[in-house]
Amino acid sequence: MASTMKMEESIEAVEAILKYKFKDKKLLEKALTHPSYTDAPSYQRLEFLGDSALGLAISNFFFTTYPDIDDGQLTLLRAANVSTEKLARVAIRLGLYNYIRHNNVTVLNDKISEFVTVVEGEEEMVVHGGVMKPPRVLVDIVESVAGAVYVDCGFNLQMLSMIFRSLLEPLAMLDFILAQPQPISALYEACDKDGKQVEILNEWNGYINIASVFVDDTFIASGSSRTKDNAKLHAAEAALSKLPKSKGGDTSPQTNVDFNESVEIEGAKMKVHELCIKRRWPKPTYRVEQEFGPPHAKRYASSIQVKLSDELLVVKGNERSRVKDAENSAASMMLRVLQEKGYEGVYKFKELTL
Repeated sequence: MASTMKMEESIEAVEAILKYKFKDKKLLEKALTHPSYTDAPSYQRLEFLGDSALGLAISNFFFTTYPDIDDGQLTLLRAANVSTEKLARVAIRLGLYNYIRHNNVTVLNDKISEFVTVVEGEEEMVVHGGVMKPPRVLVDIVESVAGAVYVDCGFNLQMLSMIFRSLLEPLAMLDFILAQPQPISALYEACDKDGKQVEILNEWNGYINIASVFVDDTFIASGSSRTKDNAKLHAAEAALSKLPKSKGGDTSPQTNVDFNESVEIEGAKMKVHELCIKRRWPKPTYRVEQEFGPPHAKRYASSIQVKLSDELLVVKGNERSRVKDAENSAASMMLRVLQEKGYEGVYKFKELTL
């Protein structure tokens, strides 16, 4: 990062990224200076300005690109293209984070490195919420550099737009937004059309946030993340996948599965977890009961334990080559046991209904 690099080199590198030469290079120096670096003014004022300027520039672009869409769709387009998720990934893709001058070396570098690893594993554009909350510094650096450009070019919004539109590519255009609506908004809208009430509850289990979606007081799905907001997004996405396309009819989630002992349920672990939430049972626990074979070809058999209201169930699954598959086998067997114990209306294995 710039804390170990000469500022002159950082300025030159960022100008190359932007394809823009600063008249006042002090502006860019300030834009690259984190508040932890107390020997020079920080980027905070420029970040404030850049936030607004980028929002207006992208609003102008979509306003002229789509002359016939309403303000609600314009709002969705702006939000998707200047969101914290988007800007943080721009900072990673352009490498802007390498030029931040700061004195908080270990903490800041560790957070950014962890996020870089997460982003490198993504296969498609993330708009509404990723696995990890972006470090705020990544968003700040994009906005502060935008603010510096805006001031340096004489507050020329068209110039700012021209420079940053290419840096923000790929933009999330209208067809993409309509195909991937904001999950929470889409969930509320789908249920509202059928006169159903949605509630999303959040719980912290000591190391991760778990959000649970209820529709008319019926548990539908859950999602988890290190952050509360992303947990809600993931839960809403999961709930939407279980709700049939609304045509003014029933929005009860349904999944059909043929079950026998040789066929396991995909995602059985999550289904058991959801059932425990719905029934207000403690969360299920797993244990590797046996390991088979040589080190290069290990196989595992796992058990699952579920504490019902009045008894404790322990079920062992089939052996599998991976621990997580062994756990899923055990969870599948548990679902069958629960069906046999009469939990109708929860899981039916010839016609599995959630």
